[in-house]
Amino acid sequence: MKISLFFATVSGYMAAFGMIDRPQTPQQRDYIVEAVSLPGGADGVLLDAELTLPKGDDKVPAIVLITGSGPQNKDEELVGHKPFLVLSDHLTRAGYGVLRYDDRGHGKSTGDYAAATASDFAADAAAALAFLQSHPRVNADRTGYLGHSEGGYIAPLAQMHTPASFQVFLAGPALPLLPDVMTTQVADIARSEGLDEETILKEVNLIRDLTEAIRAAKTPAELHATLPPLLKEAGANKATTKENLAAWATPWAIEYADYDPRPSLKSLDVPVLALFGEHDLQVSASQNAPVMQALLQHPSSETLILPGLNHLFQPTTTGRISEYLQIKTTIDPSALEALTSWLDEVTNSP
Repeated sequence: MKISLFFATVSGYMAAFGMIDRPQTPQQRDYIVEAVSLPGGADGVLLDAELTLPKGDDKVPAIVLITGSGPQNKDEELVGHKPFLVLSDHLTRAGYGVLRYDDRGHGKSTGDYAAATASDFAADAAAALAFLQSHPRVNADRTGYLGHSEGGYIAPLAQMHTPASFQVFLAGPALPLLPDVMTTQVADIARSEGLDEETILKEVNLIRDLTEAIRAAKTPAELHATLPPLLKEAGANKATTKENLAAWATPWAIEYADYDPRPSLKSLDVPVLALFGEHDLQVSASQNAPVMQALLQHPSSETLILPGLNHLFQPTTTGRISEYLQIKTTIDPSALEALTSWLDEVTNSP
């Protein structure tokens, strides 16, 4: 589910001119802030990053943040909110080093975002963790990945390149994106907007048809030929067709059409914290949390559904996408507390 460009742009202007209240966005950061540039997971990829560290000389546990779907900057900025900036501020004040970076081909990072797959993003995350582990202020034996949404798919893949000692998933799916997560997402969002069940069924069937078409294709060029008729039959106009082709006629979609995260999740031999929002309409907690809990093997792993929170872990009673802009809170304190409480336990931090 993508928020429209108009919606995102307008909210960006409003935030820039102080028209949106985002009380959790840090105004002063009284700790170490280092601007860094580090090699990504492929030639020609240079990741523009920021590392934050507690003051002092002691070695500290540290975390790489992995963004969700779509081209994201290092703050994972959305409708005036900066969730990864808020996360890094909270974690750094709690005694952790935090590295976050612009996605390849976005912001100041180089590379080709449009040609990248989940495997490519995992290689970038692994390179970021390797950089973090080499830093003189970081305890290399106490480093981890934190992935939000799609970042929950990417972190276990990154583990195969550069092993971490723990992982955190914020609304990370346990089931395949196509068709499982997307069909539930489409249905849940449509119901939240009051659509009738007949319309919802058509939307769900379209996702299933798109999944089969993507699985049958070997290249994006094939999908540019096969997807438009499917979309036209479903009633898509030119603008909607163009938007869907940008998302699904891609190497990213071709890889995800055949990707099942369950083997990677089951193979993790490190502690994992998986947090879900009760009212998440994008990654259903009721669908994914039980599967996640069954897959995670380490005795210190924990799966929690946090009541009254949405996909961004904002407080809500509905989870509706349109509320992301309206809600002032970027990340509810209950989610931040659950995160640091678990991290302190698994990293033996004071």
